[in-house]
Amino acid sequence: MITLDNDILFMGEAIKLARQAAEYGEVPVGAVIVRISDGIIIGKGLNRRESLRSPLAHAEICAIDEAARFLGGWRLSGCTMYVTLEPCPMCAGAIVNSRLDRVVFGAYDKKGGCCGSAANILDIGGMYRPNCCGGVMNEECSSLLKEFFGEKRKNSLDNIKLIEVKTDGQKRRTAEIADEIWHEYFPIIISNEQIDYMVDRFCSVKAMNENTASEGYIYYIISRNGQEVGYTAIKPEKDGRLFLSKIYIYKDMRGKGYSRRVMELHKEFCREKGLNAIWLTVNKHNDTAIAAYKKLGFKCIGEGVSDIGSGFVMDDYYFQLDL
Repeated sequence: MITLDNDILFMGEAIKLARQAAEYGEVPVGAVIVRISDGIIIGKGLNRRESLRSPLAHAEICAIDEAARFLGGWRLSGCTMYVTLEPCPMCAGAIVNSRLDRVVFGAYDKKGGCCGSAANILDIGGMYRPNCCGGVMNEECSSLLKEFFGEKRKNSLDNIKLIEVKTDGQKRRTAEIADEIWHEYFPIIISNEQIDYMVDRFCSVKAMNENTASEGYIYYIISRNGQEVGYTAIKPEKDGRLFLSKIYIYKDMRGKGYSRRVMELHKEFCREKGLNAIWLTVNKHNDTAIAAYKKLGFKCIGEGVSDIGSGFVMDDYYFQLDL
């Protein structure tokens, strides 16, 4: 007889396997298959995709394979699968094809789950349809994933370094990075003509030489494990604030927390130099950057239009983060 107590008991066994996967450096997903008639676990699986270097080595597939060998056949009718994460398309298909009576999962996967979240492969017309129950011990299963990816993200961000731009070669490379990123990012906000003008005026080797020599700007190449991620520039000011002149990340590197990590490094700089705030300017139409700065705790302190020559202007908000 199926009861919630049984579901919690067997999901607990799947969670043990998920924790084991995490210890191996794998995404923490675990699965068990239980024969309903006597409550025996006949198949166990944990995610081993990285260690086996196989796209097939998901916890569900491993559990199904072990259960089929235990029973001596591919049909797993009369059995229930318990898995800590909503199955993906491949695993949902395997569940259907193995004729499992029921699947019980813990955490929902809104982006890739195929038992009702992103799609429902278990309910395709004309095919075998197992029963499904989601959200059993959802909090515990979700916490495993959050902790795993949080730690992985932290380790990744610890490798972000700021390399101060000093040599002519570093300046040329920074100018190239700026030209690449600006022409990729800004066409949706300003014209290509203005981009060309601003890159030449503010991001060229000549501009960097002038800014560092006469105004005290400091330029950095943002690097992660030796790979260039973007660039940033700052200027300590006499009023006790740090002007964040630039922080630009390559398109394929965005959304990984690198800008946040760079901001933390700038905060450390401020603490070392006794500065009490970071301020910056952002184009009024740059909604993505505005949202990101607000999320980091910046507040709008003003706005202004600056004539930068050749008929171009910068129409900006001024944002500040008090430290």
